[in-house]
Amino acid sequence: MFYRFFYILIKFIIIPLYRINVHGIENLPKDNKFIVCANHKSMLDPIFVAVSLNRQIHFLAKKELFKNPFLRKFLDLLGAYPVERDGKDLGVLRNSIKVLKKGQILGIFPEGTRVKEIKRENVKDGAGFIALKSNTNILPIEIISEYKILKKTNLYIKKPIEISDFKELKSKDAMSKIMDETYEKIYENHNLLYKRKVK
Repeated sequence: MFYRFFYILIKFIIIPLYRINVHGIENLPKDNKFIVCANHKSMLDPIFVAVSLNRQIHFLAKKELFKNPFLRKFLDLLGAYPVERDGKDLGVLRNSIKVLKKGQILGIFPEGTRVKEIKRENVKDGAGFIALKSNTNILPIEIISEYKILKKTNLYIKKPIEISDFKELKSKDAMSKIMDETYEKIYENHNLLYKRKVK
């Protein structure tokens, strides 16, 4: 209930303020069991993703945010979960799998924190592990924005990464290849823009 109220409130503020354009809405799965993975440059990214999908997303958020009791309560109401950024929190992995088994959407920024540089090394393989263990497809989302008021923001929903395509691989190789593909998709247009500038 709170999530829906907050969603409606923020949607009518954020979408016109940051001129959000959503591309590839036809790629959005019909059911609610999938993992959203997006690039991460700003604290606005989870809000952009949430208002664009029109479905509740249970985001993983850095543990430090939950130290403030008021912010913790707010994040709890939104259905977020605390996570250690070093990726060694097994409890979070178990909770993530539970969320997905309930048929809910999990939101992960695979870089673990906001980044300025675009490189594969920034992307952790944890989302690939969760996808394999829960047999859940990944929905890559690419955000391109200057994060300035009245400047255009483009959000690209890509075709889901089918986890069944990686079942024949060993777990470690599968995780790595899943996240290779995720990385390529969440930065696809960034890389195209960069190549055009270089030319």
